[in-house]
Amino acid sequence: MRTQKAKIQYALEHLPRESSVEDVRRWLSRQGQTVPTRPYATPIVNEWRARNGVTDTSGHIPLTPELIAQLDAAENPAPEAGAEPETEPKAETKSEGKTEPAGAKGFYAVALMSIGVSVDTSWRFFEQRLGITDVVERVVLFSVMEAALVACGWAMRGGVRQNGRPGPARLVAWALTAFAAFAAFSLSGPVAGTARVLLGPVLGLVMLHLALGIEIRAARQRTTTWARVGREVRERLLSVLGLGDDGRDALARTRDKAALRAAKLAVAGRWTPRRKARLRKALHASHVAHDPAQRDRMLRELGVLQHADELARTTQPSPW
Repeated sequence: MRTQKAKIQYALEHLPRESSVEDVRRWLSRQGQTVPTRPYATPIVNEWRARNGVTDTSGHIPLTPELIAQLDAAENPAPEAGAEPETEPKAETKSEGKTEPAGAKGFYAVALMSIGVSVDTSWRFFEQRLGITDVVERVVLFSVMEAALVACGWAMRGGVRQNGRPGPARLVAWALTAFAAFAAFSLSGPVAGTARVLLGPVLGLVMLHLALGIEIRAARQRTTTWARVGREVRERLLSVLGLGDDGRDALARTRDKAALRAAKLAVAGRWTPRRKARLRKALHASHVAHDPAQRDRMLRELGVLQHADELARTTQPSPW
């Protein structure tokens, strides 16, 4: 499908007849397509539903003949008086038909430029380490890896645009990068070889990943499993560090930690190192002398810690 309207109509043909505009947008997102805006998709969905005998739009707005006429007029406005009729349909706006964001082009350009460093490394490696001095033979042999890297990048780009995943070409690209690292280290040693690797295939592959990541975020709204896992790990780490997003500012977090620390030091044993000094410092940092709410919070924490042993003896009604 070349146009956004054709994609929406295709989605409607493969969804239940009662599907809403949001159902169509979610389906297109799952297919890795550009998600149309709701104002753009609504007239197309309503028109399709009217022509296929669906009597309402998600059970809310009856499709009367007057509404259908208004939708047709909004989609195909009448030409002004004296104006020549259009002979060709209007092209989609740039934002609706756009499949590649502008930021990805710069990363693609850098990825192609980095191949030059890889080409120089391969050229010298085949001459100095493998003893291939014939120019034609060397060109044919060393260009294999560079052509394979370009092919892998093209395959990754196609996979991302088709289903949102780079596919097995990414593994092949990293394997070629590992071989390029071996050639660079063998040719120039650990220091200069590292520079050749970082500025060559590694930089190109990283730039390619950044470009494909931008395309994925621009074309898909669905969150992958690894993205959810990464977000969950990040949130748990922030929670362990006390930086979870719970609406508190930095000062409130500091005072809450100090109040809890003061409560723990109050019930600590006498052999705790510098217990009194640390308790005074925690009380001062918690601001309990001037904040009744914070003082009440600290006292509740203290009460829970003092009577923690009684928790197991608390009688609870049977849940059955």
